[in-house]
Amino acid sequence: MKKNINILMKSMIALLFIFGVSCQKLEENPKGMSTSSNFYTTPEQCEAAFTASMNSIFNTWGNYNANVFGLFPDGQYDGASLDYGADYTAELWRIHYNAITNINAVLKAVKAGNLKSSTQDVIDGIAAQARYLRAFNYFTLVRMYGRIPFITEDTPDPVVTALTPESKVDISVMYDNLEKDLLFAIEHLADYDEATPAKPCLWTAKSLLAKVYLTRATAPLNETSYYAKARDMADDVIVNGPYELLPDFRDVFKSSNKNNREMIISFQITDDDPNMDGAAWAPSEWGGWSGGPVKPAWAEAYPDQPRKENYILMNFSSDLSDPEAPIINYTESIDGVPYMGKYNMPNITLDEQLGISRANHSVMRFADVLLIYAEAANMANNGPTQLSVDRLNMIIDRANEETGTEPRANISMTAAQFDQKVIDERNYELCFEYDRIFDVFRKRILKEVNLPDNAEGYQETDYLFPIPTFDATFIGNNPGYE
Repeated sequence: MKKNINILMKSMIALLFIFGVSCQKLEENPKGMSTSSNFYTTPEQCEAAFTASMNSIFNTWGNYNANVFGLFPDGQYDGASLDYGADYTAELWRIHYNAITNINAVLKAVKAGNLKSSTQDVIDGIAAQARYLRAFNYFTLVRMYGRIPFITEDTPDPVVTALTPESKVDISVMYDNLEKDLLFAIEHLADYDEATPAKPCLWTAKSLLAKVYLTRATAPLNETSYYAKARDMADDVIVNGPYELLPDFRDVFKSSNKNNREMIISFQITDDDPNMDGAAWAPSEWGGWSGGPVKPAWAEAYPDQPRKENYILMNFSSDLSDPEAPIINYTESIDGVPYMGKYNMPNITLDEQLGISRANHSVMRFADVLLIYAEAANMANNGPTQLSVDRLNMIIDRANEETGTEPRANISMTAAQFDQKVIDERNYELCFEYDRIFDVFRKRILKEVNLPDNAEGYQETDYLFPIPTFDATFIGNNPGYE
């Protein structure tokens, strides 16, 4: 069986509980060594650790800036598989826990009083950024792996004190912890600052908490009382927050407009921090690396509207070096599949497409918050409200412009019909933004989205990924992977 995994220790795997250091207890106390007890003494040093935590999950040539999409059997990416394998997504497990390690070091320093020369407001702000970032990482992990260790600044060093199966917390407990961290962040983070749009603010935390609430209301917990909390939190962001739905979807993903007011959370690229080659996500005709192939059946089912032409490469130049080269349909191309449009031309420039891309990668947008509101309001009300219909239609109308054929939502829909409409719209609008797999998991549609060509190996246990081999020897694995 594909899920029967050999859990022999693999000495070459460096995962969560091995950080490239010896487990031997040292008796000496070297002078001059920088640790959380003597290094994080200024806000600038703490924020450098936050930058390091993000760099550990998104950097040039690696992690979320590599071919993550190909891992997720969400029905959008061509070639993804339900045959996970022993260390499927092991790198994602590692990088998120490495990020948490950096964040916890700051929280430990704050708790130890290392920032005593700063005002209490500054100290609280640093702790709020840390707890927001910790929640961001754990939210991803709990949705992928379910019951996992919740390591905090107070947890004994797992390199020295190995964790056990009892260290894993229930999923509901993890969501309680996420809520606590994000509520603290909301209370102590600053308001949105136009000068630092990528810095976490109270609205970033509120947006993420709305998504946490919505996820808790659905599978696997199905705690439906959280629909109302998700609705109200999303409404607060929509009404009072700094974000907006840009009038033209063509402006959302432009590398020249990457920190626009629709973006809430993005993996950031600066001019001195180059992104992947522009060819990474491109078709072979553009010198592409085959990093962004789209499932033809999914692309063909996508509504016929102007948005489709921007988000998916269905028709593209046969030769970028020749302005007169014919436009070909993907069926005539070398690869025979469509490609992601969001990270290719026209959203990046020709120079970027042929060289190094400067595009950010979106993680959460205002469109997502509108969709969270629409879904949560409908489910809390047992049927769509006029406001939920109107907010959903804002996205559909922008996508259709004057020529699109996607039907609008309407108040006469049943709760189930409207819920399906929202999930479909999330599938269309938020494609290729690290989001669809989590909708597939929480709505329990993994088998459906992998039909007809990729569902043969489906099992109910596929809604959780396997815990990486080495760590599973200490804490146990998820059901189906023992």
